[in-house]
Amino acid sequence: MGFLSESPLNLLNLKLLNKELAGKNISHSYLFYGENMKYLLEIALQFAANINCQKNGCMQCRTCTNTLKGKYQNLRILDPAGTSIIMPEIQEFIYSMSVSSVDNEFKIAIIKEADLGGTAFNLLLKSLEEPPDDKCVFILLAEDINSIIPTIKSRCQTYSWFFKGSSFENKGKIFQDFKMETENRLVEIMSHRENISGALNFTGSVGVFVKEICSEAVKKQKKELEKIKKSGIDDDEIKKIVKKLDEKHKREIKKITNLIIIHVFDIMSACLEDIAAVLAASKPEALHYPENYNIISESFKNENINKYTGLLKVIIENRIYLNQGINYEIALDRIVLGLVRH
Repeated sequence: MGFLSESPLNLLNLKLLNKELAGKNISHSYLFYGENMKYLLEIALQFAANINCQKNGCMQCRTCTNTLKGKYQNLRILDPAGTSIIMPEIQEFIYSMSVSSVDNEFKIAIIKEADLGGTAFNLLLKSLEEPPDDKCVFILLAEDINSIIPTIKSRCQTYSWFFKGSSFENKGKIFQDFKMETENRLVEIMSHRENISGALNFTGSVGVFVKEICSEAVKKQKKELEKIKKSGIDDDEIKKIVKKLDEKHKREIKKITNLIIIHVFDIMSACLEDIAAVLAASKPEALHYPENYNIISESFKNENINKYTGLLKVIIENRIYLNQGINYEIALDRIVLGLVRH
């Protein structure tokens, strides 16, 4: 896995995990997150192979080779079929982990797309708190750490992985332009607080950008569907493939949307923290955007700091439950209107 050597953070993670393996101090639950599910799965499978290998992770024995293929007897992988983890999936998965392992090895459960959440995911809490036995290991994989509920995160050893070229900041000029436009629009709203219609238009512009980016995923889906229909496969098989492909693209669109909204929340949080800092008599150098100091000082003087810390709380709540079906447009409207109202 040469891609891991691209970051000191990854090398530190490997050192810490290898130390656990060497000391036979394996935790019951791990959370690996980073912006590439394929790479996260590779890391999880290699870690799982190391846990049960009798030759210190040789990557050549039957245990290692089968684990790396994802087809080992004491390995379970949950790959959600839809846009959230549903009750039957998690119930069946948890039951499979309650069955005794073969040859007294560790039973390892890898849960992909853990950031999809879903109310059924709460069932996992009990298993994380009270594993079926001492040789049960859960490895959760997520691209968006902010969508993992705190109660789940608190029960896991968390490792953040860096994958070159996968961060939001490196996804092309269109994202850079969007970031700059978002910052400028918020500064404008902060400067002209009476402009309520402009604040509401802000949410609309975010929605337009979301649709623009998601349209690429839709085009990709259409091309894949056309290719499948021309493959000569029988109709029943095509229906199965199309259904699976449709769910895959729904997940992709949901992730793209959440990624964009989380990024907007980050910028909003920075602006609100700057307002709170100025109201608390902080100096310009303490701000995320020092160039906005004079605007904030003039536009928000004599206001109650609690109002803006309250809006920050709204952002935190919506970040956590973004995968639970919240309406991000209502959330954005609520926050920007809080900036324009006296």
